[in-house]
Amino acid sequence: MSDYYRHFLTSMAGVGGHPPLGQHDASIPVQHAPVMGLGTAPASPAYQNMGGYFNGYPEPIMFSAPKAQRSRRKSAPGLDHIKHRRTRSGCYTCRSRRVKCDETHPICERCRKGNRECVYPEPTPPKGSQKDSSGQSRHESPTSSRDDDDDDENEPDGSLTPIMDEDEEEGESATNQSSTRNMPPPQSSASATSLSFNHGALNARQASEGDMRDGHMLPDGASLPHELQFYLNYYRENITHYHYSVVNDCDNFFQEMLTGLAVQDEALLYAVVGFASYLNTLQNPVGEINDFLQFYNRSVTLLLGFLKRKERHTDLTLLTILQLATIEEYLGDWVNLMGHQKAALEVLTELYTPQTVMETSIGRMILTWYTRFDVFTSMMGSFETMLPREWFTDYVEYYEARTAENPTELAYKIELCSGRLRLISMEMALLFGRGARQEITEEEYATEHFRLYNALHEWKNTWDPALLNPELLVTDLSLSRGATGTDSIFQPLTPGLLFRPPLFASTILTCEWNSIALMHGSQGASDPSTETMGRLREHAYIIGQICEVIETWSLSPAGSLIIMQPCIGIAALFLPQEEPYQFWIRKKFALLERMGYIAPSTMRLRIAELFRDGSCLRWWLPNDEGFTPMLQSIRAFADERNATAVSTQSENLRQIRSVFSRMDIRSTAMGQGQHQGQLTDGVSNTMLLE
Repeated sequence: MSDYYRHFLTSMAGVGGHPPLGQHDASIPVQHAPVMGLGTAPASPAYQNMGGYFNGYPEPIMFSAPKAQRSRRKSAPGLDHIKHRRTRSGCYTCRSRRVKCDETHPICERCRKGNRECVYPEPTPPKGSQKDSSGQSRHESPTSSRDDDDDDENEPDGSLTPIMDEDEEEGESATNQSSTRNMPPPQSSASATSLSFNHGALNARQASEGDMRDGHMLPDGASLPHELQFYLNYYRENITHYHYSVVNDCDNFFQEMLTGLAVQDEALLYAVVGFASYLNTLQNPVGEINDFLQFYNRSVTLLLGFLKRKERHTDLTLLTILQLATIEEYLGDWVNLMGHQKAALEVLTELYTPQTVMETSIGRMILTWYTRFDVFTSMMGSFETMLPREWFTDYVEYYEARTAENPTELAYKIELCSGRLRLISMEMALLFGRGARQEITEEEYATEHFRLYNALHEWKNTWDPALLNPELLVTDLSLSRGATGTDSIFQPLTPGLLFRPPLFASTILTCEWNSIALMHGSQGASDPSTETMGRLREHAYIIGQICEVIETWSLSPAGSLIIMQPCIGIAALFLPQEEPYQFWIRKKFALLERMGYIAPSTMRLRIAELFRDGSCLRWWLPNDEGFTPMLQSIRAFADERNATAVSTQSENLRQIRSVFSRMDIRSTAMGQGQHQGQLTDGVSNTMLLE
């Protein structure tokens, strides 16, 4: 790989640029910036010293303060310091709850009373036991102290509030007990347990099916630490391909293969665990931002070390980069995502050709994963996709052949349908890029624009009938959680939009088609007519209907609203600028952020300008409804990190063009009133990219 990516990872890490991460106050409020001219909103100063997790040190920064600093704190005048020794052998559950464990085996008294899972660390090996390359015993408890004299201050997450037992707080409900069992094990430094991986030594294409499905064993046969097992299990039980904005996963790659592949490569393992920990932390009432940053930082550090050694790239290298890119997307950092994307392109074209990538299920998902980033960033940025057209056409041809061989296989039909829409999107990005660079005349642009209009409608009108099977249509919404108040603006649902599995992908594809048609219609060679604006508003309305029913239908798959977020983003620009619609949009953005998909500050700024309401810059809902301390911490961290990315990745920003400059929504008559919103040239693609 070229030196670009190593320098990129180092610039992300900011080697030596910040002191180690210390304890922060999750309740620090996010800065409420006023509506201002276009540009990046000011970053919160609360995270200016977060560099400990992105500093590229050989080993991740521990959460505790340096010993010298601790001793100064202990000897502060006026304080009678009482030293509390912490046992090494208490159970994980008591440690996570910050309560004293009586160390009764096999189940301690607190866990027995609370009906909790009681898991003890493995015994500390005797002196002289085998050490790993970092000098630490491989069987040492990941949460134990290395110093018998270390006290509570040396424990990570020292601010966690103890959870009372039944004898301490009467009436503890079964719900609370259940939620405790689903809590992660006590936090430990990601570097505390070396897993003795050989990064890149195993090629995913050579892995056996059993290896890919076994997520509990390392290649050398040693058991995974309990903390990593917890997050891998959480991943399997809660994360789907929809969380990756992938329409269909006919080979069960994300549900079955990825965690198995992760235990073959340490950097990939920590990237996957980091993603699972991030989503879990948002749902944890006592979660802290440190809980997932330790894993993310460990993955970046390992990947950087691997690249510096210039070892042979494998599928596992590529999957690590793609997983890190997904985390960047969730943090709203499309600038750094594009840095990962550039590296992924280099590895992808090194390992594969357009033909060979289709030969394995792993290769096919890698291509799907990558092209989703490629098409989206290219369309939003008005530049060509990084992958040539051949990669997209060979994908379509592959599934055309599979469909012909297996005419009853729905999964192949869905992949073919999705691949054709992605090909049209790629061609749209090519047109927008050539138009932005003025490489074609207005007449040539208009001709190609009209061709793509026909291609889009041909795609929609030539679906295989099996993808519209009326027997799988949802006509009874009695299982819906219901929509009231402003949500009723999208009721009732237009017939034929919602399909149950295995045709749920048809609903997703319909929504994506409407968003792409909306994007295409807004990028005409001339200003949109009243008729065109009416059609665009219809597309936006259908997107709202689909998103509303997906949210409220109780049988919607996990993560299915995440894949809708680009559709919601563009629909927000074309829905009527009336209070009920604006409040609906704000509720959807709030929900997406609570699910982990952070709206970047630039996006909030654009919506604030569109709605003429500066409160969007702080939070979407009145009185900070749903804006939890954990979410405030993540939002503040993401804002500062994105602001850093904007300054350090200026070359990427210079490539971004204003695709939304064509979306000049003037006071065009629509229905009974006027469309009051106006998007100026400044409302650019960076709304979704930054």
